[in-house]
Amino acid sequence: MSDYYVLDGERTQIGFVAAHRVGGKVHGRFTAFEGAFRVDSANPAASTGWLSVQMDSVDTGNDRRDAHLRRDFFGTPTYPAMTFVATAVVPTGPQRVDVTGDLTIRGTTHPVTIPFALTESPNQLVLKASHPINRHTWNANANRLTTALIQPDVALALSLTATRTYSQAIPSWSASRR
Repeated sequence: MSDYYVLDGERTQIGFVAAHRVGGKVHGRFTAFEGAFRVDSANPAASTGWLSVQMDSVDTGNDRRDAHLRRDFFGTPTYPAMTFVATAVVPTGPQRVDVTGDLTIRGTTHPVTIPFALTESPNQLVLKASHPINRHTWNANANRLTTALIQPDVALALSLTATRTYSQAIPSWSASRR
């Protein structure tokens, strides 16, 4: 039997940490996103889910930097969303799960496996992870100078809280793109 969950926008946090090569870190977050999960407790490998993040919702606490990220790093006029579509779920221990999926940034898709800490309650699912990705893999570079000054690895900071829905009519990834 499967359980269906919808991402709770009030309790979910999707962020990142990028480091400059000469010191200092930039902490940012995204404020507009949606997602849904189907969890099959009898066969966890059959579980699935998706997440879509609106890249123009980036917030680092600095309006000028946010505009630079939107325009030059994320290319939001052409690539408004970052998406993740789960392709495999593997339990790795008590309250631990590896979720593999297709991560798309700037129109470029690559597989990523993210190890999550998992907390389940009767009506809620919480997945937490901090996982590095190499921004060069997705062409998230502004120019040669920023490529040289900013570390290629960016830590994704994910705290996903989803609430059980008793309807199987959860939004699907394809439906959310319309």
